[in-house]
Amino acid sequence: MLKQLILLFNLISMSFVTIFLSDGIEIESNLPNELVKDSTYIVEVVIKKGDLFGFAKFQQNFPEGFDAKPVETAEASFTYADGRMKFIWMALPETEEVKISYAVTAMEGAPVESMVDGKFSYIQDNERKSYDIPNQTIAIISDEVAEEKIPAIASATRVVKSLGDNLFQVDLTVSKQGVYGFAKLEEFLPMGAEAEIFENKKSVFSQVDEKAKFVWMSIPDDENLVVSYKVKAKSDILGELQSMEGNFAFLDDNETKTVPVIGADADESAVLAAAEETIEEVVPAAEPEPLEVEEVAETFTQEIPVEEVAEEQVETQVAQVEEVAAKEEIQKEEEKSDQIASNTNDPVAPVTDIPSPETGIVYRVQIVAGKKLVKNEEISKTYKFSEQFYTENHEGWVKYITGQFDVYKAARDKRESLVAAQHNFPGPFVTAYNAGERITVQEALMISNQKWFK
Repeated sequence: MLKQLILLFNLISMSFVTIFLSDGIEIESNLPNELVKDSTYIVEVVIKKGDLFGFAKFQQNFPEGFDAKPVETAEASFTYADGRMKFIWMALPETEEVKISYAVTAMEGAPVESMVDGKFSYIQDNERKSYDIPNQTIAIISDEVAEEKIPAIASATRVVKSLGDNLFQVDLTVSKQGVYGFAKLEEFLPMGAEAEIFENKKSVFSQVDEKAKFVWMSIPDDENLVVSYKVKAKSDILGELQSMEGNFAFLDDNETKTVPVIGADADESAVLAAAEETIEEVVPAAEPEPLEVEEVAETFTQEIPVEEVAEEQVETQVAQVEEVAAKEEIQKEEEKSDQIASNTNDPVAPVTDIPSPETGIVYRVQIVAGKKLVKNEEISKTYKFSEQFYTENHEGWVKYITGQFDVYKAARDKRESLVAAQHNFPGPFVTAYNAGERITVQEALMISNQKWFK
């Protein structure tokens, strides 16, 4: 029986429990005392660390029959194996509070009552410290009442107000029924306009070029949801804002559905038609843009693949921790290098190696990146690399990619073989794609239900 996704912070019975550790560290968690079998809950954890920095690990140990996946990692690497869920930081964020969250599911076979424990470990003054998180009993309850599926329908409207001095407020109202989980509200701003969040309703807001987006990992249950942002421009663009293109996309039984954002001057029949379109759609006239989890995940995780630190090394030798941290820092900075541009003064070459359209999760290996596009022959000559590769443009960079794998481990093995071949690539690493769109490796592993391999 299909069960509805349940958001932990929407349950009245859930509340944060604060755990006080040494060195002034506090940990708040709202892990529930009861879970409905086959349902998923979002657990939030707040670590009030003060001025603590450097290596740290938050771990929860679940019995057999539980599954956990990352939601918000706060720059940590996430692993879940043999019931042990770990968030590992090579260097804690500088903020006084670190917020993480994960999705936990009590699957078929989970014990009726079980004990969950854990610990928080960190290194301070070259000394490893570890504190146990108090045990918590979790009872699994059954929900045998069959729920009739609510048809997923939605409409979206826009109202624009001028605040004077070429500053505008855009209010977006999403009216929905039966819409849960991932959702995205997208606006295509006039050229040169700059957007700033005003009210996000638990979404992640971003602007890339002229595209402003609200993305929900799990959209709130409100039937009418209002979000707002402010727009600054160099001239009066009120009319352009009122008539700009926008759309609201959501998932219905794993199928992406999209409705347009209707401006305030549109008649009521247009709004109703947009809502009814999501009910009657069986075979869409055009394939809608896939709605993917990376748009939220990229706010919390890094593009480079996360790598788990060997527990024995971390716990016994501080020097080894610092060495691994240095390697990860180098990998983070790889995107900032411009080695290709410095190798040649050749004019920009046409992109000829374009991959065929694809569906599903695909893994590849990025070998190098630069700000300027150069000839493939120059890459092959510089790095003594004769295998096939192609280019892609991503976030202002020209990236050189090789291989195509359905399984992460195969891509990992390819990366290792490139390192062993001593081509001197500046840190080749695995990349991931969903329906041709680049996403984080961590999210790809979660979507494809595959394991990470070191």
